[in-house]
Amino acid sequence: MPQVSRGPAHFAMQYQVLARKWRPQNFRDLVGQDHVSRTLLNALQSGRVAHAFLFSGPRGSGKTTTARILAKALNCHDIQSGEPCGKCVACVEIAAGNCMDVLEIDAASNTGVDNVRDLIEEIQYSPARDRNKIYIIDEVHMLSTSAFNALLKTLEEPPTHVVFILATTEYHKIPATILSRCQQYTFRLIRYPLILERLRWIAQQEDIRISTAALEQIVFSGGGSMRDAMSAMDQVIAFSGQNVKDEDVTMLLGLVEPALLESTVRAIAANDADKIFSIVNDLAAAGQDMQNFCRRLLNQFRDLMVLKAGVSDAAVLGIPESLLPDLKAQADLFSREDLLRLFDYLARVEAGLRHATQTRFSLEMGLVELAQVPRMRPLEDLIAEFTRLVEGGQAQGTETARPAAPAPPGNRPAAPKSQTPPAAKNPGTAAAPPGSLAAPANPVEPAGQAPAGGARQLLEQIATAVPKESLAPLLHSLAGASLHEDRVTLNLGPSLNDFLRRQLRENLAMISEAASRVVGRAVQVHFEDLMPAVPGSRPAPDAARQTAEMDVSEIARREPVVQSFLDAFPGPVKAEKIKP
Repeated sequence: MPQVSRGPAHFAMQYQVLARKWRPQNFRDLVGQDHVSRTLLNALQSGRVAHAFLFSGPRGSGKTTTARILAKALNCHDIQSGEPCGKCVACVEIAAGNCMDVLEIDAASNTGVDNVRDLIEEIQYSPARDRNKIYIIDEVHMLSTSAFNALLKTLEEPPTHVVFILATTEYHKIPATILSRCQQYTFRLIRYPLILERLRWIAQQEDIRISTAALEQIVFSGGGSMRDAMSAMDQVIAFSGQNVKDEDVTMLLGLVEPALLESTVRAIAANDADKIFSIVNDLAAAGQDMQNFCRRLLNQFRDLMVLKAGVSDAAVLGIPESLLPDLKAQADLFSREDLLRLFDYLARVEAGLRHATQTRFSLEMGLVELAQVPRMRPLEDLIAEFTRLVEGGQAQGTETARPAAPAPPGNRPAAPKSQTPPAAKNPGTAAAPPGSLAAPANPVEPAGQAPAGGARQLLEQIATAVPKESLAPLLHSLAGASLHEDRVTLNLGPSLNDFLRRQLRENLAMISEAASRVVGRAVQVHFEDLMPAVPGSRPAPDAARQTAEMDVSEIARREPVVQSFLDAFPGPVKAEKIKP
Protein backbone atom coordinates (compact mmCIF):
# COMPACT_ATOMS: atom_id res chain seq x y z
CA MET A 1 0.00 0.00 0.00
CA PRO A 2 1.57 3.35 -1.01
CA GLN A 3 2.57 5.71 1.73
CA VAL A 4 0.58 8.94 2.08
CA SER A 5 2.75 12.02 1.67
CA ARG A 6 3.14 14.06 4.84
CA GLY A 7 4.95 17.01 3.21
CA PRO A 8 4.02 20.68 3.31
CA ALA A 9 1.23 20.18 0.78
CA HIS A 10 -0.48 17.72 3.10
CA PHE A 11 -0.38 20.10 6.05
CA ALA A 12 -1.55 22.96 3.86
CA MET A 13 -4.68 20.99 3.02
CA GLN A 14 -5.36 20.44 6.73
CA TYR A 15 -5.11 24.13 7.66
CA GLN A 16 -8.39 25.86 8.44
CA VAL A 17 -8.59 29.60 7.98
CA LEU A 18 -9.39 31.77 10.97
CA ALA A 19 -12.78 32.79 9.60
CA ARG A 20 -13.92 29.15 9.64
CA LYS A 21 -12.00 27.98 12.68
CA TRP A 22 -13.33 30.72 14.96
CA ARG A 23 -16.80 31.08 13.46
CA PRO A 24 -19.39 31.66 16.27
CA GLN A 25 -21.25 28.49 17.21
CA ASN A 26 -24.06 30.03 19.29
CA PHE A 27 -25.94 33.26 19.68
CA ARG A 28 -23.73 34.42 22.56
CA ASP A 29 -20.66 34.47 20.34
CA LEU A 30 -22.23 36.65 17.64
CA VAL A 31 -20.39 39.98 17.48
CA GLY A 32 -22.12 43.26 16.75
CA GLN A 33 -25.57 41.83 15.96
CA ASP A 34 -27.24 41.87 19.36
CA HIS A 35 -30.57 43.02 17.94
CA VAL A 36 -30.73 39.88 15.76
CA SER A 37 -29.50 37.34 18.31
CA ARG A 38 -31.80 38.63 21.05
CA THR A 39 -34.89 38.50 18.83
CA LEU A 40 -34.14 34.98 17.64
CA LEU A 41 -33.44 33.74 21.17
CA ASN A 42 -36.75 35.14 22.42
CA ALA A 43 -38.58 33.53 19.50
CA LEU A 44 -36.98 30.14 20.21
CA GLN A 45 -37.71 30.32 23.92
CA SER A 46 -41.34 31.28 23.36
CA GLY A 47 -41.87 28.87 20.45
CA ARG A 48 -42.90 31.68 18.08
CA VAL A 49 -40.58 30.70 15.23
CA ALA A 50 -41.46 31.87 11.73
CA HIS A 51 -41.37 29.57 8.71
CA ALA A 52 -39.30 31.95 6.54
CA PHE A 53 -36.50 34.34 7.47
CA LEU A 54 -34.66 36.92 5.38
CA PHE A 55 -31.19 38.00 6.54
CA SER A 56 -29.86 41.06 4.71
CA GLY A 57 -26.76 43.14 5.24
CA PRO A 58 -23.18 43.78 4.10
CA ARG A 59 -20.72 40.99 3.50
CA GLY A 60 -18.95 39.48 6.45
CA SER A 61 -21.53 40.70 8.96
CA GLY A 62 -22.63 37.19 10.05
CA LYS A 63 -25.68 36.31 7.94
CA THR A 64 -24.70 32.75 7.01
CA THR A 65 -23.23 32.14 10.45
CA THR A 66 -26.47 33.21 12.10
CA ALA A 67 -28.43 31.00 9.69
CA ARG A 68 -26.39 27.98 10.76
CA ILE A 69 -26.80 28.80 14.45
CA LEU A 70 -30.56 29.12 13.93
CA ALA A 71 -30.61 25.81 12.08
CA LYS A 72 -28.74 24.12 14.95
CA ALA A 73 -31.17 25.61 17.47
CA LEU A 74 -34.17 24.36 15.48
CA ASN A 75 -32.81 20.80 15.23
CA CYS A 76 -30.75 20.53 18.44
CA HIS A 77 -31.49 17.42 20.50
CA ASP A 78 -30.60 19.13 23.78
CA ILE A 79 -31.48 22.80 23.35
CA GLN A 80 -31.00 24.95 26.45
CA SER A 81 -32.82 28.31 26.74
CA GLY A 82 -32.81 28.70 22.98
CA GLU A 83 -29.08 28.04 22.60
CA PRO A 84 -27.89 24.92 20.73
CA CYS A 85 -25.83 22.54 22.80
CA GLY A 86 -23.12 22.14 20.14
CA LYS A 87 -22.50 18.53 21.15
CA CYS A 88 -25.38 16.50 19.77
CA VAL A 89 -25.13 14.83 16.38
CA ALA A 90 -27.32 17.45 14.72
CA CYS A 91 -25.20 20.38 16.00
CA VAL A 92 -21.95 18.66 15.02
CA GLU A 93 -23.15 17.80 11.51
CA ILE A 94 -24.62 21.25 10.86
CA ALA A 95 -21.38 22.89 12.02
CA ALA A 96 -19.45 20.62 9.65
CA GLY A 97 -21.85 21.33 6.80
CA ASN A 98 -22.88 17.71 6.12
CA CYS A 99 -26.31 17.42 7.76
CA MET A 100 -28.90 15.78 5.52
CA ASP A 101 -31.76 17.84 6.93
CA VAL A 102 -30.04 21.23 6.51
CA LEU A 103 -29.31 22.14 2.89
CA GLU A 104 -27.28 25.21 1.91
CA ILE A 105 -28.09 26.35 -1.62
CA ASP A 106 -26.11 28.89 -3.59
CA ALA A 107 -28.68 30.91 -5.54
CA ALA A 108 -25.95 32.30 -7.80
CA SER A 109 -25.52 28.85 -9.39
CA ASN A 110 -29.18 27.82 -9.13
CA THR A 111 -30.96 30.80 -10.61
CA GLY A 112 -33.51 29.16 -12.90
CA VAL A 113 -37.12 28.24 -12.37
CA ASP A 114 -36.27 24.54 -12.87
CA ASN A 115 -34.04 24.59 -9.81
CA VAL A 116 -36.87 26.03 -7.73
CA ARG A 117 -39.28 23.38 -9.04
CA ASP A 118 -36.90 20.64 -7.95
CA LEU A 119 -36.70 22.31 -4.56
CA ILE A 120 -40.49 22.39 -4.25
CA GLU A 121 -40.69 18.66 -4.99
CA GLU A 122 -38.03 17.84 -2.37
CA ILE A 123 -39.65 19.71 0.50
CA GLN A 124 -42.66 17.37 0.44
CA TYR A 125 -40.55 14.65 2.05
CA SER A 126 -40.15 14.52 5.81
CA PRO A 127 -36.77 15.10 7.50
CA ALA A 128 -34.43 12.10 7.60
CA ARG A 129 -33.70 12.39 11.32
CA ASP A 130 -34.26 15.81 12.86
CA ARG A 131 -37.38 17.82 13.60
CA ASN A 132 -37.13 20.28 10.72
CA LYS A 133 -35.94 20.37 7.15
CA ILE A 134 -34.11 23.68 6.74
CA TYR A 135 -33.14 25.36 3.47
CA ILE A 136 -30.50 28.08 3.63
CA ILE A 137 -30.51 29.96 0.30
CA ASP A 138 -27.50 32.26 0.09
CA GLU A 139 -27.37 35.29 -2.25
CA VAL A 140 -31.08 34.81 -2.92
CA HIS A 141 -31.23 38.05 -4.93
CA MET A 142 -29.54 36.16 -7.80
CA LEU A 143 -32.71 34.16 -8.51
CA SER A 144 -34.52 35.05 -11.71
CA THR A 145 -37.94 36.65 -11.72
CA SER A 146 -39.61 33.43 -12.80
CA ALA A 147 -37.80 31.53 -10.03
CA PHE A 148 -39.04 34.01 -7.44
CA ASN A 149 -42.58 33.68 -8.78
CA ALA A 150 -42.38 29.89 -8.59
CA LEU A 151 -41.19 30.11 -4.98
CA LEU A 152 -43.97 32.44 -3.80
CA LYS A 153 -46.68 29.92 -2.90
CA THR A 154 -44.32 27.47 -1.22
CA LEU A 155 -42.61 30.27 0.72
CA GLU A 156 -45.96 31.49 2.02
CA GLU A 157 -47.37 28.09 3.04
CA PRO A 158 -44.58 25.50 3.29
CA PRO A 159 -45.05 22.12 5.01
CA THR A 160 -44.91 22.30 8.81
CA HIS A 161 -41.50 20.64 8.91
CA VAL A 162 -39.83 23.13 6.48
CA VAL A 163 -38.07 26.39 7.38
CA PHE A 164 -36.56 28.75 4.79
CA ILE A 165 -33.63 31.03 5.67
CA LEU A 166 -32.77 33.45 2.86
CA ALA A 167 -29.61 35.56 2.90
CA THR A 168 -28.65 38.47 0.64
CA THR A 169 -26.25 41.38 0.41
CA GLU A 170 -28.55 43.32 -1.96
CA TYR A 171 -31.84 43.77 -0.21
CA HIS A 172 -33.20 46.15 -2.84
CA LYS A 173 -33.19 43.39 -5.46
CA ILE A 174 -35.61 41.19 -3.54
CA PRO A 175 -39.21 41.45 -4.89
CA ALA A 176 -41.76 42.92 -2.52
CA THR A 177 -43.83 39.74 -2.81
CA ILE A 178 -40.95 37.75 -1.29
CA LEU A 179 -40.29 40.35 1.42
CA SER A 180 -43.91 40.24 2.58
CA ARG A 181 -43.68 36.48 3.18
CA CYS A 182 -40.51 36.57 5.30
CA GLN A 183 -39.53 37.73 8.76
CA GLN A 184 -36.80 40.24 8.00
CA TYR A 185 -33.56 40.85 9.91
CA THR A 186 -31.12 43.57 8.91
CA PHE A 187 -27.45 43.01 9.75
CA ARG A 188 -25.14 45.94 10.29
CA LEU A 189 -21.47 46.58 9.75
CA ILE A 190 -19.62 45.56 12.88
CA ARG A 191 -18.13 48.36 14.94
CA TYR A 192 -14.35 48.64 14.87
CA PRO A 193 -13.81 48.21 18.64
CA LEU A 194 -15.76 44.93 18.57
CA ILE A 195 -13.71 43.57 15.67
CA LEU A 196 -10.51 44.70 17.39
CA GLU A 197 -11.47 42.90 20.59
CA ARG A 198 -12.34 39.73 18.68
CA LEU A 199 -9.06 39.72 16.75
CA ARG A 200 -7.09 40.34 19.93
CA TRP A 201 -8.79 37.33 21.52
CA ILE A 202 -8.06 35.16 18.46
CA ALA A 203 -4.40 36.26 18.51
CA GLN A 204 -4.16 35.13 22.12
CA GLN A 205 -5.72 31.78 21.30
CA GLU A 206 -3.35 31.31 18.35
CA ASP A 207 -0.32 32.52 20.36
CA ILE A 208 0.34 35.34 17.90
CA ARG A 209 2.39 38.31 19.17
CA ILE A 210 1.03 41.40 17.49
CA SER A 211 0.77 45.03 18.63
CA THR A 212 -2.44 46.97 19.05
CA ALA A 213 -1.39 49.36 16.25
CA ALA A 214 -0.99 46.45 13.83
CA LEU A 215 -4.35 45.02 14.88
CA GLU A 216 -5.94 48.41 14.31
CA GLN A 217 -4.59 48.50 10.76
CA ILE A 218 -5.97 45.02 10.11
CA VAL A 219 -9.36 46.02 11.50
CA PHE A 220 -9.38 49.14 9.36
CA SER A 221 -8.63 47.13 6.23
CA GLY A 222 -11.73 44.99 6.93
CA GLY A 223 -14.07 47.94 6.55
CA GLY A 224 -16.48 46.69 9.21
CA SER A 225 -16.51 43.10 7.93
CA MET A 226 -15.42 40.47 10.45
CA ARG A 227 -14.64 37.93 7.73
CA ASP A 228 -12.52 40.39 5.74
CA ALA A 229 -10.60 41.37 8.87
CA MET A 230 -9.92 37.70 9.72
CA SER A 231 -8.79 37.01 6.16
CA ALA A 232 -6.37 39.95 6.36
CA MET A 233 -5.06 38.66 9.67
CA ASP A 234 -4.56 35.22 8.10
CA GLN A 235 -2.50 36.79 5.35
CA VAL A 236 -0.37 38.74 7.82
CA ILE A 237 0.31 35.65 9.95
CA ALA A 238 1.27 33.66 6.86
CA PHE A 239 3.84 36.37 6.02
CA SER A 240 5.21 37.23 9.47
CA GLY A 241 4.70 34.05 11.45
CA GLN A 242 4.13 34.21 15.18
CA ASN A 243 5.77 37.66 15.58
CA VAL A 244 3.96 40.29 13.52
CA LYS A 245 5.66 43.64 12.94
CA ASP A 246 3.77 46.86 12.30
CA GLU A 247 5.63 47.66 9.09
CA ASP A 248 4.87 44.18 7.75
CA VAL A 249 1.15 44.81 8.12
CA THR A 250 1.37 48.15 6.32
CA MET A 251 3.43 46.76 3.48
CA LEU A 252 1.49 43.52 3.03
CA LEU A 253 -2.01 45.00 3.09
CA GLY A 254 -1.07 48.00 0.94
CA LEU A 255 -2.23 50.43 3.61
CA VAL A 256 -1.24 54.08 3.93
CA GLU A 257 0.33 54.90 7.26
CA PRO A 258 -1.54 57.51 9.32
CA ALA A 259 1.73 59.44 9.76
CA LEU A 260 2.08 59.78 5.99
CA LEU A 261 -1.48 61.07 5.67
CA GLU A 262 -0.84 63.56 8.45
CA SER A 263 2.30 64.83 6.69
CA THR A 264 0.36 65.30 3.49
CA VAL A 265 -2.46 67.20 5.21
CA ARG A 266 0.00 69.51 6.95
CA ALA A 267 1.91 70.09 3.70
CA ILE A 268 -1.34 71.10 1.99
CA ALA A 269 -2.23 73.41 4.89
CA ALA A 270 1.22 75.06 4.73
CA ASN A 271 1.30 75.17 0.90
CA ASP A 272 4.62 73.28 1.06
CA ALA A 273 5.19 72.09 -2.51
CA ASP A 274 8.63 70.62 -1.68
CA LYS A 275 7.10 68.36 0.96
CA ILE A 276 4.33 67.27 -1.40
CA PHE A 277 6.80 66.22 -4.10
CA SER A 278 8.88 64.37 -1.49
CA ILE A 279 5.83 62.44 -0.24
CA VAL A 280 4.77 61.38 -3.74
CA ASN A 281 8.34 60.38 -4.53
CA ASP A 282 8.41 58.12 -1.45
CA LEU A 283 5.11 56.57 -2.51
CA ALA A 284 6.47 55.81 -5.97
CA ALA A 285 9.68 54.35 -4.51
CA ALA A 286 7.64 52.08 -2.23
CA GLY A 287 5.46 50.90 -5.12
CA GLN A 288 2.28 52.30 -3.61
CA ASP A 289 -0.85 52.67 -5.71
CA MET A 290 -1.34 56.40 -6.31
CA GLN A 291 -5.07 56.09 -6.70
CA ASN A 292 -5.35 54.14 -3.45
CA PHE A 293 -3.35 56.84 -1.67
CA CYS A 294 -5.63 59.52 -3.10
CA ARG A 295 -8.69 57.61 -1.88
CA ARG A 296 -7.20 57.32 1.59
CA LEU A 297 -6.39 61.03 1.60
CA LEU A 298 -9.96 61.74 0.52
CA ASN A 299 -11.17 59.65 3.46
CA GLN A 300 -8.81 61.60 5.72
CA PHE A 301 -10.39 64.91 4.72
CA ARG A 302 -13.81 63.39 5.30
CA ASP A 303 -12.78 62.43 8.83
CA LEU A 304 -11.47 65.96 9.42
CA MET A 305 -14.77 67.42 8.26
CA VAL A 306 -16.72 65.10 10.58
CA LEU A 307 -14.51 66.15 13.49
CA LYS A 308 -14.92 69.81 12.54
CA ALA A 309 -18.68 69.32 12.66
CA GLY A 310 -18.37 68.29 16.31
CA VAL A 311 -18.54 64.49 16.02
CA SER A 312 -15.76 62.81 17.99
CA ASP A 313 -17.01 59.20 18.15
CA ALA A 314 -14.34 56.88 16.74
CA ALA A 315 -17.04 54.40 15.69
CA VAL A 316 -18.79 57.03 13.56
CA LEU A 317 -15.50 58.07 12.03
CA GLY A 318 -14.48 54.47 11.45
CA ILE A 319 -11.02 54.97 12.90
CA PRO A 320 -9.11 53.62 15.90
CA GLU A 321 -9.44 55.58 19.12
CA SER A 322 -5.69 56.24 19.21
CA LEU A 323 -5.83 58.39 16.05
CA LEU A 324 -8.38 60.90 17.41
CA PRO A 325 -5.91 63.40 18.99
CA ASP A 326 -3.84 63.68 15.81
CA LEU A 327 -6.94 64.09 13.64
CA LYS A 328 -8.29 66.84 15.87
CA ALA A 329 -5.01 68.72 15.58
CA GLN A 330 -5.19 68.44 11.80
CA ALA A 331 -8.81 69.59 11.72
CA ASP A 332 -7.82 72.78 13.55
CA LEU A 333 -5.69 73.76 10.53
CA PHE A 334 -8.78 74.37 8.38
CA SER A 335 -12.21 75.91 8.56
CA ARG A 336 -15.33 74.00 7.59
CA GLU A 337 -15.52 75.86 4.32
CA ASP A 338 -11.89 74.97 3.53
CA LEU A 339 -12.49 71.28 4.20
CA LEU A 340 -15.57 71.23 1.97
CA ARG A 341 -13.69 72.83 -0.90
CA LEU A 342 -10.61 70.64 -0.44
CA PHE A 343 -12.72 67.49 -0.33
CA ASP A 344 -14.58 68.48 -3.49
CA TYR A 345 -11.38 69.31 -5.35
CA LEU A 346 -9.59 66.15 -4.18
CA ALA A 347 -12.56 64.06 -5.32
CA ARG A 348 -12.05 65.44 -8.82
CA VAL A 349 -8.33 64.65 -8.62
CA GLU A 350 -9.13 61.07 -7.60
CA ALA A 351 -11.61 60.70 -10.46
CA GLY A 352 -8.99 61.96 -12.90
CA LEU A 353 -6.45 59.39 -11.71
CA ARG A 354 -8.67 56.57 -12.98
CA HIS A 355 -8.00 57.58 -16.59
CA ALA A 356 -4.52 59.11 -16.19
CA THR A 357 -1.62 57.49 -18.03
CA GLN A 358 0.89 58.98 -15.56
CA THR A 359 -0.79 58.71 -12.17
CA ARG A 360 2.25 60.02 -10.30
CA PHE A 361 2.40 63.25 -12.28
CA SER A 362 -1.34 63.76 -12.04
CA LEU A 363 -1.26 63.23 -8.28
CA GLU A 364 1.67 65.63 -7.84
CA MET A 365 0.05 68.41 -9.83
CA GLY A 366 -3.29 67.81 -8.15
CA LEU A 367 -1.86 68.04 -4.63
CA VAL A 368 0.20 71.14 -5.45
CA GLU A 369 -2.85 72.86 -6.87
CA LEU A 370 -4.88 71.67 -3.89
CA ALA A 371 -2.40 73.36 -1.56
CA GLN A 372 -2.88 76.63 -3.44
CA VAL A 373 -6.66 76.66 -3.20
CA PRO A 374 -7.44 79.99 -1.50
CA ARG A 375 -8.77 79.67 1.99
CA MET A 376 -12.33 80.76 2.67
CA ARG A 377 -13.13 82.91 5.68
CA PRO A 378 -16.32 82.59 7.72
CA LEU A 379 -19.00 85.10 6.80
CA GLU A 380 -19.20 86.29 10.41
CA ASP A 381 -15.53 87.31 10.34
CA LEU A 382 -15.99 89.22 7.10
CA ILE A 383 -18.99 91.11 8.45
CA ALA A 384 -17.10 92.01 11.64
CA GLU A 385 -14.08 93.17 9.66
CA PHE A 386 -16.25 95.24 7.32
CA THR A 387 -17.92 96.86 10.32
CA ARG A 388 -14.56 97.80 11.79
CA LEU A 389 -13.48 99.17 8.43
CA VAL A 390 -16.53 101.37 8.13
CA GLU A 391 -16.20 102.68 11.67
CA GLY A 392 -12.49 103.29 11.91
CA GLY A 393 -10.57 101.76 9.05
CA GLN A 394 -10.91 104.79 6.80
CA ALA A 395 -9.39 106.99 9.49
CA GLN A 396 -6.26 104.88 9.43
CA GLY A 397 -6.10 105.30 5.68
CA THR A 398 -5.96 109.08 6.01
CA GLU A 399 -2.75 108.95 8.02
CA THR A 400 -0.77 108.56 4.85
CA ALA A 401 -2.56 111.51 3.24
CA ARG A 402 -2.21 114.00 6.11
CA PRO A 403 0.94 116.15 6.53
CA ALA A 404 3.97 114.69 8.17
CA ALA A 405 4.25 114.72 11.94
CA PRO A 406 5.41 117.98 13.56
CA ALA A 407 9.12 118.56 13.41
CA PRO A 408 11.27 117.90 16.47
CA PRO A 409 11.38 120.68 19.04
CA GLY A 410 14.73 121.95 17.83
CA ASN A 411 13.48 122.40 14.27
CA ARG A 412 9.96 123.62 15.02
CA PRO A 413 9.33 127.21 13.91
CA ALA A 414 8.75 129.58 16.76
CA ALA A 415 5.27 130.99 17.28
CA PRO A 416 4.77 134.76 17.42
CA LYS A 417 5.35 136.16 20.87
CA SER A 418 2.03 137.92 20.83
CA GLN A 419 0.30 134.54 20.84
CA THR A 420 2.00 133.47 24.06
CA PRO A 421 0.45 135.23 27.03
CA PRO A 422 2.51 135.00 30.21
CA ALA A 423 1.56 132.47 32.84
CA ALA A 424 0.96 135.27 35.36
CA LYS A 425 -2.14 136.31 33.43
CA ASN A 426 -3.90 133.16 34.55
CA PRO A 427 -3.37 133.10 38.31
CA GLY A 428 -6.77 131.72 39.08
CA THR A 429 -6.60 128.65 36.87
CA ALA A 430 -6.49 125.40 38.80
CA ALA A 431 -3.50 123.15 38.32
CA ALA A 432 -3.99 119.94 36.33
CA PRO A 433 -3.97 116.67 38.30
CA PRO A 434 -0.92 114.39 38.25
CA GLY A 435 -0.58 112.44 35.03
CA SER A 436 -2.37 115.05 32.90
CA LEU A 437 -0.75 117.03 30.13
CA ALA A 438 -0.30 120.32 31.93
CA ALA A 439 2.81 120.57 34.09
CA PRO A 440 2.76 122.27 37.47
CA ALA A 441 4.96 125.12 36.19
CA ASN A 442 2.50 125.86 33.38
CA PRO A 443 -0.90 124.44 34.38
CA VAL A 444 -2.79 125.85 31.40
CA GLU A 445 -1.63 125.64 27.82
CA PRO A 446 -2.33 128.71 25.72
CA ALA A 447 -4.44 128.30 22.63
CA GLY A 448 -2.58 127.39 19.52
CA GLN A 449 0.63 126.43 21.30
CA ALA A 450 1.81 123.45 23.31
CA PRO A 451 5.18 122.53 24.76
CA ALA A 452 7.43 120.11 22.97
CA GLY A 453 5.38 116.94 22.33
CA GLY A 454 2.42 118.38 24.30
CA ALA A 455 -0.06 118.62 21.42
CA ARG A 456 0.43 115.01 20.38
CA GLN A 457 0.49 113.80 23.97
CA LEU A 458 -2.83 115.43 24.80
CA LEU A 459 -4.35 114.08 21.60
CA GLU A 460 -3.15 110.54 22.30
CA GLN A 461 -4.44 110.66 25.87
CA ILE A 462 -7.88 111.74 24.66
CA ALA A 463 -7.86 109.00 21.99
CA THR A 464 -7.00 106.42 24.64
CA ALA A 465 -9.74 107.61 26.99
CA VAL A 466 -12.50 107.47 24.36
CA PRO A 467 -14.67 104.36 25.08
CA LYS A 468 -15.61 103.84 21.42
CA GLU A 469 -12.80 101.85 19.80
CA SER A 470 -13.49 103.12 16.28
CA LEU A 471 -12.82 106.74 17.36
CA ALA A 472 -9.31 106.05 18.66
CA PRO A 473 -7.60 105.65 15.24
CA LEU A 474 -9.59 108.61 13.94
CA LEU A 475 -8.34 110.87 16.76
CA HIS A 476 -4.78 109.60 16.29
CA SER A 477 -4.96 110.78 12.67
CA LEU A 478 -5.57 114.43 13.65
CA ALA A 479 -2.81 117.01 13.51
CA GLY A 480 -2.82 117.91 17.22
CA ALA A 481 -4.66 119.33 20.24
CA SER A 482 -4.37 122.39 22.49
CA LEU A 483 -5.83 123.36 25.85
CA HIS A 484 -6.93 126.90 26.82
CA GLU A 485 -8.85 127.33 30.04
CA ASP A 486 -12.00 125.16 29.64
CA ARG A 487 -11.65 124.71 25.91
CA VAL A 488 -9.81 121.89 24.10
CA THR A 489 -9.20 122.57 20.43
CA LEU A 490 -8.58 119.63 18.07
CA ASN A 491 -6.68 120.49 14.92
CA LEU A 492 -8.40 118.53 12.15
CA GLY A 493 -5.73 119.21 9.57
CA PRO A 494 -6.30 119.84 5.86
CA SER A 495 -6.48 116.19 4.70
CA LEU A 496 -9.42 114.97 6.80
CA ASN A 497 -12.34 114.08 4.54
CA ASP A 498 -15.96 115.01 5.11
CA PHE A 499 -17.06 111.56 6.23
CA LEU A 500 -14.50 111.49 9.04
CA ARG A 501 -15.34 115.06 10.06
CA ARG A 502 -18.98 114.06 10.36
CA GLN A 503 -17.99 111.08 12.52
CA LEU A 504 -16.16 113.41 14.90
CA ARG A 505 -19.05 115.86 15.14
CA GLU A 506 -21.56 113.07 15.81
CA ASN A 507 -19.44 111.83 18.72
CA LEU A 508 -18.52 115.28 20.07
CA ALA A 509 -20.14 114.64 23.47
CA MET A 510 -18.19 111.39 23.95
CA ILE A 511 -14.91 113.07 22.98
CA SER A 512 -15.62 115.97 25.40
CA GLU A 513 -16.18 113.51 28.27
CA ALA A 514 -12.90 111.78 27.47
CA ALA A 515 -11.06 115.10 27.33
CA SER A 516 -12.58 116.11 30.69
CA ARG A 517 -11.26 112.90 32.28
CA VAL A 518 -7.80 113.55 30.84
CA VAL A 519 -7.60 117.21 31.91
CA GLY A 520 -9.23 116.63 35.28
CA ARG A 521 -12.09 119.12 34.93
CA ALA A 522 -15.03 119.82 32.67
CA VAL A 523 -13.92 121.07 29.28
CA GLN A 524 -15.55 121.55 25.90
CA VAL A 525 -14.00 120.20 22.70
CA HIS A 526 -14.02 122.28 19.53
CA PHE A 527 -12.71 121.47 16.05
CA GLU A 528 -10.63 123.86 14.01
CA ASP A 529 -8.60 123.63 10.80
CA LEU A 530 -5.39 125.12 12.19
CA MET A 531 -2.14 125.23 10.24
CA PRO A 532 1.32 125.65 11.78
CA ALA A 533 2.24 129.33 11.77
CA VAL A 534 5.43 130.18 9.88
CA PRO A 535 6.96 133.64 10.48
CA GLY A 536 6.85 135.88 7.44
CA SER A 537 4.50 133.64 5.52
CA ARG A 538 1.59 135.11 3.59
CA PRO A 539 -1.74 133.63 2.73
CA ALA A 540 -1.94 132.03 -0.64
CA PRO A 541 -3.35 134.22 -3.40
CA ASP A 542 -6.28 131.93 -4.01
CA ALA A 543 -7.24 131.53 -0.33
CA ALA A 544 -10.35 133.64 -0.81
CA ARG A 545 -11.39 131.54 -3.78
CA GLN A 546 -10.92 128.29 -1.78
CA THR A 547 -13.01 129.74 1.05
CA ALA A 548 -15.76 130.57 -1.39
CA GLU A 549 -15.65 127.10 -2.88
CA MET A 550 -15.80 125.61 0.64
CA ASP A 551 -18.92 127.68 1.35
CA VAL A 552 -20.52 126.43 -1.86
CA SER A 553 -19.68 122.82 -0.91
CA GLU A 554 -21.14 123.28 2.55
CA ILE A 555 -24.37 124.66 1.07
CA ALA A 556 -24.58 121.74 -1.37
CA ARG A 557 -24.05 119.19 1.41
CA ARG A 558 -27.08 120.57 3.25
CA GLU A 559 -29.36 119.57 0.40
CA PRO A 560 -31.36 116.37 1.26
CA VAL A 561 -30.54 114.67 -2.03
CA VAL A 562 -26.81 115.36 -1.66
CA GLN A 563 -26.91 114.31 1.99
CA SER A 564 -28.52 110.95 1.17
CA PHE A 565 -25.92 110.37 -1.55
CA LEU A 566 -23.09 111.15 0.88
CA ASP A 567 -24.58 108.75 3.44
CA ALA A 568 -24.48 105.95 0.87
CA PHE A 569 -21.12 106.92 -0.67
CA PRO A 570 -19.00 108.70 1.97
CA GLY A 571 -15.98 110.56 0.69
CA PRO A 572 -14.54 113.99 -0.05
CA VAL A 573 -16.57 116.43 -2.12
CA LYS A 574 -14.78 118.83 -4.42
CA ALA A 575 -16.47 121.88 -5.90
CA GLU A 576 -15.73 122.31 -9.57
CA LYS A 577 -16.22 125.51 -11.48
CA ILE A 578 -18.67 125.12 -14.32
CA LYS A 579 -17.37 126.59 -17.55
CA PRO A 580 -19.84 128.50 -19.71
